[in-house]
Amino acid sequence: MAYRFGGRQKELAFGTYPATTLIAARGKRDAAKQLMAKGIDPGVAKQETKREQAAARSFGEWADEWMEKQRTEYDRKTMAGKDRYVGYLKAEFGSRLIPAITRGDVLFYLRTYENTGKLETRDRVRSTGAQICIYADAHGSDYNPFRKFAKEQLIATRSEPRPALIGDTDVAKLMQAIAAPFERARFDDVVGHALRFISLTVVRPGELATAEWSEFNCDNARWTALGEKMKMEHEHVVPLSQQAVAILEAVRKLTSHRQFVFPCSRDSPISDNTLNKRLRDLGYDTSEQHCAHGFRTTFSTLLNGECDRDENKKWDGAAVADRGTGKAAATLG
Repeated sequence: MAYRFGGRQKELAFGTYPATTLIAARGKRDAAKQLMAKGIDPGVAKQETKREQAAARSFGEWADEWMEKQRTEYDRKTMAGKDRYVGYLKAEFGSRLIPAITRGDVLFYLRTYENTGKLETRDRVRSTGAQICIYADAHGSDYNPFRKFAKEQLIATRSEPRPALIGDTDVAKLMQAIAAPFERARFDDVVGHALRFISLTVVRPGELATAEWSEFNCDNARWTALGEKMKMEHEHVVPLSQQAVAILEAVRKLTSHRQFVFPCSRDSPISDNTLNKRLRDLGYDTSEQHCAHGFRTTFSTLLNGECDRDENKKWDGAAVADRGTGKAAATLG
């Protein structure tokens, strides 16, 4: 409906046909004209009604809508974690309105995770709740009961270092072991290729698992990954060595028709457990000696340990760069 209000030409939509019938549209038109007769802009009234309806929605309803949006942006493996944390939140706060959830309620709930030592789960649950509230903030009130708490209110999270080999001889044997042919390999040893690739790029196993062919430019030897995948706010470029590119070319013959570079047999992202199982098959205790995530610790420890303040290096910097890791050093904190 075209109309003028306050000297300005405006339009008001009542719905789409055939979901909104002609009779229903005429009824809404008549109601809009009645508002105009009272000096009320029907377009503004419509927006206010939407805001009131939004304010009346429960936390669980907002969480479901937020999750639908997330599913358009993230892969199945990432969404599995989000589903779990949202499930925890809905069980506790699902039926309540967001303004009715107090900071004290959230703090008490988060401390239940501390009582069982699940500090990482606690932090992820809090972060998920905060993101849902930001998404639901239709009024711009900035009320978010899940925003970060003061360090005195919650136990600090202490991350345990991942098991990793850091001795020169041990690392050399490890690299030789993962490079050697594996007799029990299946699917042309995609797992072995993945393990060798992660040792050269020192990315997290989850980042390797969700790597897609569209992210790679082998001509320029670059892997450009989205920031969300790399736990960063912007896209991240991983330089690739000749060896890493060679692995990609070998794997391309096997999985180029699939979404992920290193998929499982069902075309889903390869798991940490699969990579760690190969390491165990090679004789490594992944809970005590070395795990798939441990290559980051190996790389960082050796590189930092081989350089002193006077830049006297036991490792040749050019040789490190040739392995596809030297240029990535600045990205590892």
